[in-house]
Amino acid sequence: MLSEELLIDRYRYEWVILKYIENYKNHYCTVSELSTILAISSYKVETYIDELNTYLSLISKDTAICIKKSGEITCANLDYVTVKKIRIKFMKICELFNILDNFFINEIPMKKQVALLHSSQTASYVKFRHLKSLLNEENILIKKSRIIGNELSVRSIFFSTYYELFNGIENPFPKEIRQMTDKIIKQFSSQYIVTIPRTKEIKLAIFISIWFIRIKNKHFIQENYVDYVKNDFTKWLKKAINSDSSIDDEQLENEIGYFLMFCHFEIDNEQFVTKFRTFDLYQEAVKLTQKFISMFFDTFSYEIKDDFIEKELTNIHIKWLVYRFKNQSFIIKGKFNYFQETNPAIDKFIQDFFREIEKSTFFQSDSEKNKLYYDYLFLLVTQLPMEKIETPLNICIDFSHGNNYNSYIKMMLQSLQSMNLIFEAKISNNTKLFLSDCAMDKLNCEQLIWKKPPTSNDWKELGELLVKLKEVAFER
Repeated sequence: MLSEELLIDRYRYEWVILKYIENYKNHYCTVSELSTILAISSYKVETYIDELNTYLSLISKDTAICIKKSGEITCANLDYVTVKKIRIKFMKICELFNILDNFFINEIPMKKQVALLHSSQTASYVKFRHLKSLLNEENILIKKSRIIGNELSVRSIFFSTYYELFNGIENPFPKEIRQMTDKIIKQFSSQYIVTIPRTKEIKLAIFISIWFIRIKNKHFIQENYVDYVKNDFTKWLKKAINSDSSIDDEQLENEIGYFLMFCHFEIDNEQFVTKFRTFDLYQEAVKLTQKFISMFFDTFSYEIKDDFIEKELTNIHIKWLVYRFKNQSFIIKGKFNYFQETNPAIDKFIQDFFREIEKSTFFQSDSEKNKLYYDYLFLLVTQLPMEKIETPLNICIDFSHGNNYNSYIKMMLQSLQSMNLIFEAKISNNTKLFLSDCAMDKLNCEQLIWKKPPTSNDWKELGELLVKLKEVAFER
C-alpha cells in the first residue's frame, strides 16, 4: 500500500504539486503546465498553491511558492526535507491515515474512533470503507478492530508505509513504544559491539516499533525461520517482551528469530543468525541465485565465481521472499532511464532476467520488482569489473594546459567508471571522443571543446554526449 493512497484528493493534489515544483525548481514551470498534468483547472492549481504557502510558512518563514503574472511558478528555499514535512502534516490531518493508525497501534473500535475524528459519523464510515478496500488489495482485513492477514505481509506493509512517511523526520509511535525501542537498540548495540549507521538505526527503530506493536496486540509470527545465537541480549529481550505481553515459549522463539533475521540482512553482520530453518524458502532463494548467475554467464560469457556476490544475491532473494518490503525509494520506473543510459548492458540483462521469471510467484507487485532492480544493479556495478561487461568508451583527454590539467579532468571523470571509460593520452583508431580546449580538423570521432576552466554547461554537455555515444556503442 503506497503511503500517498492515504491522502484524500485535496491533499493529494497539493502534495503532487509540491513534489513537482521541488523536483523541477531549476526548470521553467507554469500554472498551465500543472493544470494540464493534473487535469484540473488553473484556478484550482492557484488555490492549492495558496494553501501550500500557508503550510510552508508553519515550517519556515523563508520558504514560499510564487506565481508570477506570466503564470510562471518559482520557489524560494524549498527542499526535499520540507516536502516530506508537509506530507506528514497532511497525513496527520487526513482522517484516513488517523483511522488506520488507530486500528494498527491501539485497535480502537470504529465507534470510538468517530468521537476522535473531526467529521460526521457518516463521513467517517465512508472513509472506513475506503480504508478497508485499500487493505483488501493487500489481502489484509479489519475484523473486530483487529488488522489481520498473513502476519509477515501485514508487518512488511506497515513497516513500508511508516518508514516511507516518517523516516528521519519524526517517530510517530506512542511514548512507551519509543522508550522500549530505544532500550532494545541500546542493549543490542552493547551486546554485539556493532556501530549502527544513523540511517540504519532509524530503519531498525521503525522495524522494532512495528514488531513490538504487533506482539503487544497478540499478533504473532507462526514460523521459526532461523536458528540464532543465544546470549545475554536474547535472554534480556525475552524478559522484556514477556514483561509487556503474555507469549508462550514457541512464539517467543519465532519472534526473536524474526527480529535477528532482520538484523542479519540490514546490519550485514553474520553473528546474529547461524542457520535458516525454512528449507523450502532457502532453496527457492538459492535456485533464483543460480538461475541469475547462469543467465549472466550466457549473456556476457563472464562467470561469477565470487562467493561474496553469490552470497549477496541469495541474501537479496531470501530477504525479498520473507519481508517483501515496498519502500518507495528507487521504485519510480522513469528513474530507470539514468541507469539504462549509463549501464545499458546491465540494465538489459536485469530486465531479461525479470522476463524469464515473471511467471514465478517471487514478485507480488511492480514496486517489489522495481526496487529489486536496484538491489541487483548496485551489487553488479560495484562488485564486477565493468570492462568485462559494458562496451568500452575510449576518450582522448588532451588539453593545452598540460599533463596535470589532463589528470585533473580524468580524475573528475572517475565517478563515471561504471560506464567503462578508457582514457587515452593520444588519439587512436578506438577513440570515440576527443576532449580538449583546442579544436582539431578531420577527426574520425566526436570532439568536445571546453572553456578553461570548464563550466557547468560544459560538464552537462559532456554527460549528454557520453550517453549518446554509449547508446551507439551498445547498439553495435
